Amino acid sequence: MKIAFMTDTHFGAYDQRSPPSPDEVASGMEHCIAEAELAESVGFDGVWVPERHQRPETWWPNTVTLLTAIAARTKRVQLACTVMQPTFHHPIHLAEALSAIDNLSRGRFTFGAGVGYHPDYFRCFGVPFEQRGRRFEEVMDCIVGVWTNDEFSYNGQFYRYEGVKLTPKPYQRPRPPIWIGAFTPKAMARALDYEGWCLWFPPHVDQLASAVRGVREKASALGKSDWAVTIGFEGWLGDGKDLRQKHGHRWVKEWGFYAEKGLSPDIDTGNMLEQIEKTFLCLGNKQKWVDRMGEMKDKVDPDWLCIRTRNPINQGHYYPSRAECLEVIERFGEILNDLR
Repeated sequence: MKIAFMTDTHFGAYDQRSPPSPDEVASGMEHCIAEAELAESVGFDGVWVPERHQRPETWWPNTVTLLTAIAARTKRVQLACTVMQPTFHHPIHLAEALSAIDNLSRGRFTFGAGVGYHPDYFRCFGVPFEQRGRRFEEVMDCIVGVWTNDEFSYNGQFYRYEGVKLTPKPYQRPRPPIWIGAFTPKAMARALDYEGWCLWFPPHVDQLASAVRGVREKASALGKSDWAVTIGFEGWLGDGKDLRQKHGHRWVKEWGFYAEKGLSPDIDTGNMLEQIEKTFLCLGNKQKWVDRMGEMKDKVDPDWLCIRTRNPINQGHYYPSRAECLEVIERFGEILNDLR
């Protein structure tokens, strides 16, 4: 089980009314790079980044530029977007940009892709929300097509190209691996067409183990013995008795946002922290993290697990400083071998 770290693009608060200042944005961007460099130096296997748009708490919305910057400042870690939504990108432009990241990193890039769920993202780029699944399939056809063919032509419902010659091709041949972000059965079926499945906010480890066994059996039947299961896991590592009180509210606030958007199971809002601590969240000391990750490895054995420690500010409550966010990465570095 390899361990990645997510340098998140959240720096503000949900429902933030006033935009950040230019200096605040620049400082936040510098912090993303500092986290990535530190994660590599302390021994993480990968650095992953998200994609978010039109969100006042998100100060680095462009995933391509963030990955490019991290590729230029790291040497070893695997880089992944988990996940981009290519559905509202121009497929040839995106294929060209991602190819550049793969070349700059000398083949360390993995393309995590998903259909997208937020209507505002589509509205921002002038792309219809309807038929987004079919549009996603065509975008992926085009990206893979220009990566793997000397000359590419396409005649789809949404995209038509004639004689496209993308150069340079990606560093990895025939192309970078692709993981599909999936929650629904239809999206899971798409994931089996590629190299892996990326899941954030996983359910209880017993339920997750059953789901992973089932999908791995399907992948194996398709001859994909190295099909990857990649999972996001979140929380904070520390020894303070008040750690749960200081940090838990951030995930309650964020989980409420995703529940409102229909991206989480039905939950008891009066007991939310305990519920998410039983699924994807760990707030505790070294031994608690080692125990939780040991259970994850024994029961699920994912190929990758990505740790995220930073999410939006919950106004009026404690939020860790930039220095504390770097310190917790160092603390994880001390126990990475135990977590693996």
